[in-house]
Amino acid sequence: MTYVYLLIAGIEVSAVHFFLVWYHRANRRYSISEHAVLTRNSHLLYFVSHLVCEIFFLLYSYTFFIVEHDLHIAFYLNVTFAALDFIQAALPSRGKTEKVHFAAAYVSWCCYLLAGILALITLHIAEPYAAISVAILLPVLGMFLYMHINRSKLYPYQLAMVPLFVMYMLIITISAR
Repeated sequence: MTYVYLLIAGIEVSAVHFFLVWYHRANRRYSISEHAVLTRNSHLLYFVSHLVCEIFFLLYSYTFFIVEHDLHIAFYLNVTFAALDFIQAALPSRGKTEKVHFAAAYVSWCCYLLAGILALITLHIAEPYAAISVAILLPVLGMFLYMHINRSKLYPYQLAMVPLFVMYMLIITISAR
């Protein structure tokens, strides 16, 4: 059941991200959250999808990191991720709240990545799953670093990084002993 929570969280939020970028394809923006604030309904959909994602991701994180592996640091990093993700989803990425939105989104993603890397390092991951995990993690980290260099558009990286990282965590979840 653990991996089902992860899949629901990842598939649901990724589908909404793809939908928002597709729906606003005539009005391309810098990031997914900037696509989301183009209309009130888009922002509501973005917020609700992130809220659902956070609930299922915290269920996954508690079950996997606390119940199954007693890895509290990774769980607390994911709680921080969820709290900051809630803030970034609630606050529009424009106007007075833009800087808070951006800071919350950036730090939440760093917590998300760090918890996943900690899981890979700390848990015993069976081969070849450890190698597959690293092979998936490397492009995620590469895109995360590259988006700091090429700042023209963030949304293509976001559209790729979220599902790839969910696949990475799924492989770790299935293969961790």
